[in-house]
Amino acid sequence: MSPDAEGGPTALAESDASHVLTEDAQRAADFLKTLANPWRLRILCALAEGPLAVGVLAARIGAREGLVSQHLMRLRAEGLVRGERNGHNVTYSLTSGPAAEVIAVLHRAFCAR
Repeated sequence: MSPDAEGGPTALAESDASHVLTEDAQRAADFLKTLANPWRLRILCALAEGPLAVGVLAARIGAREGLVSQHLMRLRAEGLVRGERNGHNVTYSLTSGPAAEVIAVLHRAFCAR
């Protein structure tokens, strides 16, 4: 029997790699679940064109400010958007990173006019 079959160093390395792959797959699945909402997709498409205040964002996507704020909270929790306070207003923008790249592709494919 080879050392790998007995749980030797190679088997442990493969187990670690499998664990990392499982974690990465779960993170990707969670990201896709966040995107699997038409309102959140509309918000992300609008923000792909630049930072917007909640009121402007709501008007642009045709939704109530309360609904937009609710979805922005989820998007912030997932690290997809960030808010910057200016007095009483909060301006939201996309964060950078791999998720922003996916959103840019979605914007080009489905949102750009």
